[in-house]
Amino acid sequence: MRSMTGFGRGSGQSKTIRVVAEIKTVNHKYHDISVKLPTSFQFMEPEVRDQILTSVTRGKVDFFLKDLSPARNRTVQINEQLITEYLKAAKKASSRFKIKGELTVENLLRMPDVLSVVEEERQEGEQKKAVADAVNEALKALEKMRLAEGARLAKDMIERSKEISNVVQQVRQRHKTIMVEKIKAFKDKISAFLPEPLVDQTRLSTEESITIQRHDIAEELTRLDSHLEALKETLGDKGSVGRKLDFLIQEMNREVNTVGSKSADSKMAQSVVRLKELLEQLREQIQNIE
Repeated sequence: MRSMTGFGRGSGQSKTIRVVAEIKTVNHKYHDISVKLPTSFQFMEPEVRDQILTSVTRGKVDFFLKDLSPARNRTVQINEQLITEYLKAAKKASSRFKIKGELTVENLLRMPDVLSVVEEERQEGEQKKAVADAVNEALKALEKMRLAEGARLAKDMIERSKEISNVVQQVRQRHKTIMVEKIKAFKDKISAFLPEPLVDQTRLSTEESITIQRHDIAEELTRLDSHLEALKETLGDKGSVGRKLDFLIQEMNREVNTVGSKSADSKMAQSVVRLKELLEQLREQIQNIE
């Protein structure tokens, strides 16, 4: 199990390329990936995204690539064809408008687009290798941090689930006691109104059954036990488990709400409140799980 929160850094280099990759992830309802690359590496964005997707499947991801490569060789190139056109234009203007003077080399080189500085082309293969190595190293560091945080969350969630289990057991025991008390109170009430023994015992049994069914929570408690067991198993699974855990918490909340609506006394109501508090704490933690 992994946390959605983490950070990783990695570097990669080849003969003429050196880059550093940084990746940061935080919890997010959807899967959102932001990739920022230097201009000369932007053609690699689809490949970087695909590489990230193999490791991160949920949450917000911010990826940055820094180019620390040595300066590339530069050459100055002369646009000979444009110089020829400038000279032709100067000669024509001098002849037509009777302008004296010559176009010097210094003036000529200042003309627009005559000179251009060209950097040495980077080898695409070298770029791809350096970036892939940097991203891979950053993802490994990120995975290590996310797994460690996920293990810490899982340990804490297991402790909370144990407390939930204990409270459920308390509710179960209290419910049994209450049912016995209610049946006794019901029989005492019948006896107070009917001094003579009731001839129709079937009717009495029916009324007892209706009272029990009205407050029966055995099915809800059984499902809570089942969901708790599934929660513990899921916390030990690998891969993306956040959505499954979120679903389990929703189902447990549903059962607890039903138990609350059937609560027969204040002690059970207090236990239901505590269950809701613990489930909310679990839900908040699950928001950080991939």
